[in-house]
Amino acid sequence: MNKLSNYLIGPELLWVFFYMLVVLLIKMTHSPIKSMDSFWVNTAFIIPLVLIPITFGLYYIPGVIRPWLLLRIWIVGIVGGHYVLSKSLSAHSEQGPGVGTAYIMGMGIIFIVLIIGSIFAVIKFR
Repeated sequence: MNKLSNYLIGPELLWVFFYMLVVLLIKMTHSPIKSMDSFWVNTAFIIPLVLIPITFGLYYIPGVIRPWLLLRIWIVGIVGGHYVLSKSLSAHSEQGPGVGTAYIMGMGIIFIVLIIGSIFAVIKFR
């Protein structure tokens, strides 16, 4: 593979895919609707506990360059996590204090999962 494709296959492209998936899900469910509110609040758990470990799974793909991968995962985990989480919570029908609390809780879980994933990645792949 050439050098450009090594940089394109990475966590940034993965989080753009996650963002487009959330936008597609919002359009398919015609949100904001009341019946989907519990799902959108639960994305505060789904995004950190599922999508961040999928991002750390890039260490197992042979075409991804590893020297700066951990820093790239941290940056895109925080920035991408913010955008995906805020987009998913914007589909909640009642924008009250519960949605803000879910966002803060989701970002906190993102930091915790990033720390745990970083420890695992440093131990396993160094």
